[in-house]
Amino acid sequence: MATTIARVIVCDGDETGQELLDQSLRVMTGDLLGVSLQFEHFDLSLENRRATNNEVVREAAAAMVETGLGLKAATITPPEMGGVGSPNRLLREGIGGSVIVRTGRRIPGVSPVVATNKPIIVIRMAVGDAYGADEGREGTPGSFDEVAWRTERIDRSVCRFVSEYSFKAAAQAHGIVYGGPKWTVSPTYEGMLKKRWTPRRNDIPTSPTAPSSLTRPTQVC
Repeated sequence: MATTIARVIVCDGDETGQELLDQSLRVMTGDLLGVSLQFEHFDLSLENRRATNNEVVREAAAAMVETGLGLKAATITPPEMGGVGSPNRLLREGIGGSVIVRTGRRIPGVSPVVATNKPIIVIRMAVGDAYGADEGREGTPGSFDEVAWRTERIDRSVCRFVSEYSFKAAAQAHGIVYGGPKWTVSPTYEGMLKKRWTPRRNDIPTSPTAPSSLTRPTQVC
């Protein structure tokens, strides 16, 4: 019988994403997990984000910081310019997140196209870069002289966190880091991340290899 109670912030979403979250919460019982969970819901549906001008997203992020636990359903990011945008960006910024981790594993009974024996772990920046970048259009709409622009930025601290996590994940999975910022094309911008990789590898000597460019085939971790 579960006795420990943990408070979990639940960010409700849109359409199929919400349906999947509902089914996940249904099986997250104390008998199964060994801990009783107390769910606190925040409505991050597109309709409510528009109604609150994203204030509900900021409130959910603050609650996650307080509890240290959170779940989020998939949400709709509207394509219009000047809209409420992505709630994921606001949540990451609100909780101080730096790294996004996506792990792909083999499905039992399904043969991969190529021989893959290790999980593929995709690690990328959670904040900065295209997230929250200033952007706009100039010129006559729809004409040949119309141009679109975007001003992006990345922080050295985030580059360090991403690099460090990448090599630690590779060491734990006995894999190889496979990265590819276009630092030869953009030595100032992309080069900031590239320059953080070598010291991260030296700090973690068990890492299998230094990062390689996307143009060089190698094992992926």
